[in-house]
Amino acid sequence: MNAATVAAELAARLEARHQEYALGGAIALGYWGAPRGTVDVDVTLFLPPERTGECVLLLGELGCDFSSEKAAASLREHGFCRVTHGGLAVDVFLATLPFYDIAFTRRKWVELEGRTVAIWDAESLAVFKMMFFRRKDLADVEKILRTQGPRFDRPWVRQQLETLYGHRDPRLSNWDDLVKETPAS
Repeated sequence: MNAATVAAELAARLEARHQEYALGGAIALGYWGAPRGTVDVDVTLFLPPERTGECVLLLGELGCDFSSEKAAASLREHGFCRVTHGGLAVDVFLATLPFYDIAFTRRKWVELEGRTVAIWDAESLAVFKMMFFRRKDLADVEKILRTQGPRFDRPWVRQQLETLYGHRDPRLSNWDDLVKETPAS
């Protein structure tokens, strides 16, 4: 199965269980920037981080393949674990920071593989990409800025980054450079 198919299937199964979620990564990027290939699916589950056991049970109910012990340990330590579904890697995140509550209210509903799914909005996705701060994430943020143009709320993203990391973090200077290099008009 490809990433879009796995993401849509997981979303349908989560919705059937009334579990709040948001798809991120390259799946969401395809709606806000230039699509790119991916070999995994990123999904955030809105479960309290201290309920890792519930998350592990849910992942099993969704049909994911993983080691329960390793997944539980990773969720407890990092708020993240990697499982597989349909032979594809799925990165599972728990809402470990207050920013997730803000991003939750900004989710968008889009069509994916004939289903309606929840994804991060463009600005929240940019914040998450800046959190990871890898070279490919910075390239993705640049794509979002170029594609969204004046529709994109650049000051909001900067404020979120400053709240998360403080004004001296290198993410802010990198953000400012990206904004200068990609005018909104």
